[in-house]
Amino acid sequence: MSEMTIAVIGDSDTVSGFRLGGVTNSYVVKADEPIDAVLKKLISDEELGVIIVTERVADANRSTIDDLNKAKKSITPIIVEIPDKDGPIVREVDPLKVLIKSAIGVEM
Repeated sequence: MSEMTIAVIGDSDTVSGFRLGGVTNSYVVKADEPIDAVLKKLISDEELGVIIVTERVADANRSTIDDLNKAKKSITPIIVEIPDKDGPIVREVDPLKVLIKSAIGVEM
């Protein structure tokens, strides 16, 4: 099995930080910008293991992310949401906890 790669989608500061860390597959977008085409391209990449999306971008594209997650043929790539430079969004339901529970069946 080959090594999996990482992609990041978010604001310029977040993406720049990941680029400094060696992530070359990166996309700078505004928080309310549609990312349908980028996500479809990334989901089809068999070498991609993780797609990191900032929370504000993910919230603006929630239906697209949910639809693509349902249509995926394998568990990878996993879409992980992270806070951006403005900090985390306070929510009643933590999407990372939901992801962990669906993946391993245990609530953290």
